[in-house]
Amino acid sequence: MGTSASNGGPKKNTALLPTWATNPDSGDIGQNEGDSAGNNDNSETEKPDNADVNNNQAKKILNSDTSAITGNWAAAKGALSRYAKGTGGSSLGKAASSYVRTLGGSSKATKASAKGISTGGIYVNFISGVSSNGFQETLRQYGLADCIGKSSEEVLAKIADRIAPIGSTNDEAIARNAVLISLDALYEKLLNEGKDIDALGSLDEKTLKDSVEEFVSTYIFKKWVYEVGLAIEKNELTEKEAIDLEKEIKVFVRDEVKSSLKDKDIIKLNLSAGEGKKMIENIFELAYSTIEK
Repeated sequence: MGTSASNGGPKKNTALLPTWATNPDSGDIGQNEGDSAGNNDNSETEKPDNADVNNNQAKKILNSDTSAITGNWAAAKGALSRYAKGTGGSSLGKAASSYVRTLGGSSKATKASAKGISTGGIYVNFISGVSSNGFQETLRQYGLADCIGKSSEEVLAKIADRIAPIGSTNDEAIARNAVLISLDALYEKLLNEGKDIDALGSLDEKTLKDSVEEFVSTYIFKKWVYEVGLAIEKNELTEKEAIDLEKEIKVFVRDEVKSSLKDKDIIKLNLSAGEGKKMIENIFELAYSTIEK
């Protein structure tokens, strides 16, 4: 399993979603930002007929050449280009710092990640709810009781659609992608340990923290590559160079997020009381502050 793609979204011949997200029923449950757990009133949410529609819509959003990118990215693109080409004495750290400065610093970068924060809050509240209340009870609370007893792949797909339904903006697509990748990583960990999805109810604190780090780092990485890397990939680098650069950026961001949270016991927050969004916001600001240095 797993998703890997260049430039904030995959190439046309690369699957956007994890393999379990191709279930034909995965597109019939969604949750708008601000909905509470278990709210089944999705009358304002357009429900795609199936996951292929989800996939095509998200590809269109993430791969759009004409989508507006705000901000003056010349310095940030130049720093990333110099690093990729090995010229100008640049480093990935300098390129990252330039990117955050272009966003206006860590505080403004955090504000610009509003969709990632709100989606991350729902994601964290969900997985912490599973840890504290059990898997089946949490599914009921989120209006997913019909998933009980279904295959792991179908359950994961519907959880993803509940947390991060298909949207109409780049940030919504990036946030959804981060949820899919984070759930995929959790599921892969369970499989590697010889467990099934029901074991989500017994996750240890390290696994929960790892999952939070996965979501935050994936969102920041995808957003950075989309906002700054678009022109780099298309105009200056070969496909292989672009893919290699993306891999480096992904590792760099993940390491920076882990470093910013190294001494933080984030699981002690009362996430079941709905503090996930605030926690994610704090983590984003910590991560951006670390990257900016």
